[in-house]
Amino acid sequence: MAHTNTARREQALREEVREELRRSLDLDTLAEPGAAGAEEVRNVVRGLVDAANHRAATVGEAPLPDPDGLARRLVDEILGLGPLQTLLDDPAVEEIIVNGPHRVFAIEHGRKRLTEVVFADDEELLRVVRRAVGRLGRRLDETSPLVDARLADGSRLNAVIPPLTSRWTHVTVRKFLLRARTLDDLVALGTLSAGAAAFLEAAVRGGLNMLISGGTGSGKTTCLNALGASIAGGDERVVTIEETGELQLEAMLPDCVALQARLPNIEGAGAFPIRSLVKNALRMRPTRIIVGEVRGAEALDMLSAMNSGHEGSMCTIHANGPRQALSKLRMYAMMADESLPAEAVTEMIAEAINLVVHLRLEPASDRRVVTNIYEVTGLEGDTVAGSDLFTVTDGALRWTGIRPRCAARLEGGAFAWDRLEPVAPGPGLERNGRGLE
Repeated sequence: MAHTNTARREQALREEVREELRRSLDLDTLAEPGAAGAEEVRNVVRGLVDAANHRAATVGEAPLPDPDGLARRLVDEILGLGPLQTLLDDPAVEEIIVNGPHRVFAIEHGRKRLTEVVFADDEELLRVVRRAVGRLGRRLDETSPLVDARLADGSRLNAVIPPLTSRWTHVTVRKFLLRARTLDDLVALGTLSAGAAAFLEAAVRGGLNMLISGGTGSGKTTCLNALGASIAGGDERVVTIEETGELQLEAMLPDCVALQARLPNIEGAGAFPIRSLVKNALRMRPTRIIVGEVRGAEALDMLSAMNSGHEGSMCTIHANGPRQALSKLRMYAMMADESLPAEAVTEMIAEAINLVVHLRLEPASDRRVVTNIYEVTGLEGDTVAGSDLFTVTDGALRWTGIRPRCAARLEGGAFAWDRLEPVAPGPGLERNGRGLE
């Protein structure tokens, strides 16, 4: 009975807060509160919670339990993602998965756990999601039952509702946590060996084109950011292109422009896809172009840029290994309207990509690690050939002993190969010609 009474009082207070905000704030401020509007919302909530407790004391009722927690929940409902906001604010949480109102999971350090967060019902969950995406000019209803949106903090929210799901509203919120800003940071985290980091830094400064590959959550964007931070020289002009603003190179490099793709609005207009931004970047006189993730026809424009004087360009791609990454890059490039033959695209890849850096998330240790640094050596027949320069042996990323063909470009040959200790030769470490079939 006490719990029911508390829930009733909390619901009544929730309605009182909404009514007061409608009176004191205009619709535009409620839609996009800003710093001043958010503070006003907090003041209204705190005032009404205090007033409710004062009324309770006047009539002899018990005070509201945990008034500070109640005020926080009310503010989160108005300004954030309701019950999910606590998880969103937790720096240890990497991803939030919602399978209906009563099953909310959080991923921390690569591991998934069931949380205590629940919604009253699916309507409450749907209401929270609709309010969040509505502020971004998106909608979620039966005519548009799927939405992919970027929240104000850069997190990516994906939501699906019936009829595309069998019953519940399903939500995934992926946060971007940049744990490393430089290659030295990656070494400290155990992602890279010191020798491999020195090699990659020399490769960046030597203008080698790189493809960073890996699965979801493997650390591709963090690695890309660390590689980009190694770009040096006042003559460098870098243009970064992303769907979600995750890279921090604009604040780290003297001449860097950060472009972001734009999704269509409610009417389905106003979209600026990655490919349009890559084409526009070519008109901005960049020395390098960095694309956060290639997953469509923009791959062809990226290859064209790498083959037309923009040496040292980089991008990431989802793949299970270096050769699979090259195969997917070819597939994406062939999706372009230009409909180039496979042979032409394969040749472009062989000429454009110098290195593939592959990462994966280790389930046992929850670490993101670089498992391969793979050199593309050119065409052999109708396939792209290459070999591993660094690979994981005995739990560590080690040099295979192969001196790359691009050695002369590594700081003009100043990279100290003799300081690297190669692994003992064995199966799979010899130079080979296997690549794109």
